[in-house]
This record gives sequence, structure tokens and C-alpha cells, in this order.
Amino acid sequence: MDRNPLERKVRGVLYGAAVGDALGSPAEGKEPPDIRARYGEITDFVEPWNGPSAIGKGDGRYSDDTHMTTILSRIYLDADDHLDVFRFAAAVVPRIADQPIWVPEHGREMPLIERLFYPEKWLLMRLRLANADPRLGGIGNMVNCGAAMYAAPVGIVNAGDPGAAYREAIEIFAAHQWSYGLEAAGVVAACVAGAFTPGTTVDAIVATALGLSQEGTRSAIAAVVERARRFDDWRAALGPLRDAVRPFDGAA
Repeated sequence: MDRNPLERKVRGVLYGAAVGDALGSPAEGKEPPDIRARYGEITDFVEPWNGPSAIGKGDGRYSDDTHMTTILSRIYLDADDHLDVFRFAAAVVPRIADQPIWVPEHGREMPLIERLFYPEKWLLMRLRLANADPRLGGIGNMVNCGAAMYAAPVGIVNAGDPGAAYREAIEIFAAHQWSYGLEAAGVVAACVAGAFTPGTTVDAIVATALGLSQEGTRSAIAAVVERARRFDDWRAALGPLRDAVRPFDGAA
């Protein structure tokens, strides 16, 4: 399987994102004290919030984050090339709206649009139903992590070139998001691309994020990085890191 370092890193990005998604899904939307009371520290796959079940978030079942990452990966494979916003928009809507896939959370095949959160349904609403220009598709959407959550493949296809990854992500995800939701997608893609650079370090990836991010996004990252450097114990850092980002959190 490990034929070369590039393939190992690609698998690491995709499997790592899916595993992280599956680990966190059962606690999504819950408050930290409630999560600690229910699960303690989540260090492995846990059962759904409401207890054992063959469906729902839990037991290693990943969410729409990974489904969308898989869809974008397949779009890139089909294109065998970089994407612009028009190619992305033309390819993504049929995949989420017309082609049923197996969704373990629901235990059945279904169009992914039925599983997506409202800001992700925006792709169908704006690009097909409203026939919007894809370059303006994301305008007016709820600003959330919906594009950032599946931006990793953009970093993969721009391996070693964070600037190119940032620009490609900003272009294609304009069909989906805007404002700092779009900016987040660009920064995630750039950091993934930077991680493919031989011999790179965590500090180098942090520098990439700070160097490319803009306005409030850069300020938020800088605040979190400054606070994080004070800690060696990740458990002790959790509260202070949350406090550092709180002034920038539009959902708080």
C-alpha cells in the first residue's frame, strides 16, 4: 500500500479527516460540560448520544463532512485536472441531489441532499433552483464551516503549493460560501497543501495559515496560536483556547 510518501500523505489526509469526523460526530452541537458528563474524554469511537443504536451519529459512523469530502475527491478524479467554480458547480449538484449513496447514519441509500445541513443544501437552492452565477452562489448563505469541512482535497491536488490551494479553494467554494466561511475553506486547503512539503513542521503550517488568512480570520488564528504557545498539556489548554477564540465566534 505504501508505494511512495505522496500516497501515504493523501491517505493520511482522507482517512484522518474521516476518523476525526466519526470521533466527534456523537458530541456535535453539545456543550463541553454535557459531553464530559456523557462520555468523559472521547478518545475512541463512542455510541450515539442517546444510547446504543444501529443508526445515528456514533459507533464510527461519519457525517456529511466526510461524504462531501468524498464527493469532491471524486469530482477531481473525474476531471483529472484542477477545478474552477463553473466545473465545480456543474459537478457537485448532481452528486448531492441526484445520485443516492449509502448513508450509515440513516441506514439506507438516499440522496445526500436529504442529510445535508441547511447551509449545504444552499448548493442545490442557489445553483440549480435559483440558477445563480456560480461565482455568486455563496452570497447570502449562513456563514458556517460547510465549505471548510470538505476543503482538504483542494490541498491535496495543490500539494506543496499553499498559495495555489488557497486561490483554488476561494474560487470554487464561492459557489457555496462567502465571508469568513469562504476564507476558512481557503485557509484549510492551504494548510493541507503545505503539509505535503517535505520536511515541513507545525510551525511552518501555522505560518502558512497566518500568512494567507485575512482580516478577522487572521486575528482569530493569531489569538489562538499566541494562547496555545503557553501550554504543553492539551487538556489544560482547552479552556484557555476556547476563551481566546470566543471574541471572534459569531455563534457564541
